[in-house]
Amino acid sequence: MQRPWRNGVPCRQTCAPGRRPEQERPMAGGAEVAEAVVYEPYSPEWAQAYKDEINRSPIYKQAAAGWEGSVGLVVLAEPDKNVPEDRGIFMDLWHGEARDVKVVSRAEAEKADYVITGSYSRWKKVAKKELDATKGIMLGQLKLRGNFPTIVRYTKASQELTECTTRVLVKWPDES
Repeated sequence: MQRPWRNGVPCRQTCAPGRRPEQERPMAGGAEVAEAVVYEPYSPEWAQAYKDEINRSPIYKQAAAGWEGSVGLVVLAEPDKNVPEDRGIFMDLWHGEARDVKVVSRAEAEKADYVITGSYSRWKKVAKKELDATKGIMLGQLKLRGNFPTIVRYTKASQELTECTTRVLVKWPDES
């Protein structure tokens, strides 16, 4: 039996008896999402949804229980991909909780304790789970400013941050 779809997103395995597909909760990245809202990546609304996903994750809470510090993500412009200017994301992460995730300027993101910089295309690959962020740093595809051994110690937390990203549906600017 095929899975029902709603707004282009697969719902839970099959409809419950007596329920229509539009009454089922949609899924993203294999996990249920509250609603099938599609965000512009790196927008304030996306940042809030991402923060909410992080704070809903028991895996992140456990994996990052000892983490103290802010993380800045710098998304470098790619005008040919409809990303005309650099963007920044500032994440205030503390003991397994996202206290804040907000869209900021590149300069503001670079004030974080740890800064990871990459092109829009590389960050898109991370969000689509085509590139692991830690491996991307080791391969030089993403640039890290901060203590790399600390990042490696929290690899599971980093991977769960990526998982949280996949649960926030986005419309990529370079895809029609």
